[in-house]
Amino acid sequence: MERVQVRLPDEDLERIGEEVKKGRYPNKSEAIRDKLRKSYILEAMVNMRNATEGLDREEMLKQLEETREEMYAEEQREKDSSN
Repeated sequence: MERVQVRLPDEDLERIGEEVKKGRYPNKSEAIRDKLRKSYILEAMVNMRNATEGLDREEMLKQLEETREEMYAEEQREKDSSN
């Protein structure tokens, strides 16, 4: 795992600290990693919604499957290039 340094606004750090204090996360690093993973999920959901807007059910399902396949292929290429 590579170490990176980022600057966050005080209010974000306070919210993360509160979640750690409540026991939701073991530490701030894990909380930040979890938030980042969740942002990827949200981005994928928005992309799927945009890809299917205005389509009927059959077209929507076909477009969702194509989008899922494209995203999976992109993720695999990124994994392969990092190894």
